[in-house]
Amino acid sequence: MSGFKELKSLDLASYTIISTAIAVLFSIIFSIVIVIAIGVSSPQAMGGVIFIIPTIIVGALMYTIYNAFCQGYLYNLLTQKLNSIKIAFKDDKEIIKVSTVETAIVISMIITIQVILVYLVSVFLFPLLLNSLIQTLMYSGQQLMAYSVYQFMMLLSQPFTIAMIIFGTFIISFVFVLLGCYIYNILASSGRGAIVNLSNEDGMTAIDSIDVLKLAIVFAVVGGVLNLILALITLVSGGNIMTLVINVIVGFIGAFVNGALMAIFYNFLAPKLGKLKLELIDQ
Repeated sequence: MSGFKELKSLDLASYTIISTAIAVLFSIIFSIVIVIAIGVSSPQAMGGVIFIIPTIIVGALMYTIYNAFCQGYLYNLLTQKLNSIKIAFKDDKEIIKVSTVETAIVISMIITIQVILVYLVSVFLFPLLLNSLIQTLMYSGQQLMAYSVYQFMMLLSQPFTIAMIIFGTFIISFVFVLLGCYIYNILASSGRGAIVNLSNEDGMTAIDSIDVLKLAIVFAVVGGVLNLILALITLVSGGNIMTLVINVIVGFIGAFVNGALMAIFYNFLAPKLGKLKLELIDQ
């Protein structure tokens, strides 16, 4: 049996907690890889580089708390005015279809609003940082570099530039999310959709666990195809075929690993920190 369900809202607490915990585990792995890479290339720098680990982890923790809460809050707010994301399940487990246009609109709106928020904050902080940098460059005799930084600051402060960044963010996000949804739906129609185990908890739908291999394959196919599209655009713009092949292979493998780790981390953390809860309404 299959049926559409409308993702009306996200539970902010569970979404923020589980997203932050997963991001912290990713940051631990990333920081260790960075330290090992630097240690292999420059062993004498290992003593100082080791301090990168807590910096990356704390940075990921603080950023993800803000980002996840902001995403969840904006989704719940926007779906009061816009159409919610709709998901079709088979046997209440396999996700066999995701609404395309609604998903693209909501996600691109969230990303665009976040960019606007970052810009509003940078209006106060960015000029101070750039002015300090310009002063430092001037005192050190780097007048040409200081002038280049000043020109960059003036370019970013132009209303046309700001409008283009905001508009470009929305268009690019919309196009790639739309493509991603189409690719997923084609993949899921052949029986390779993501599988989640669901249960009712506190009047909401909780995600008990995620099938690791299925999610990894979904990430790999969607990420690989999107990377191929980007690589083809780069090739038309003057790139070379070897770079295209490397980007596609790395993108495919990276997406597969990312999807697998995300599912593994979720399955490990959910019983300990709380499952992600969604308000799913039957259509």
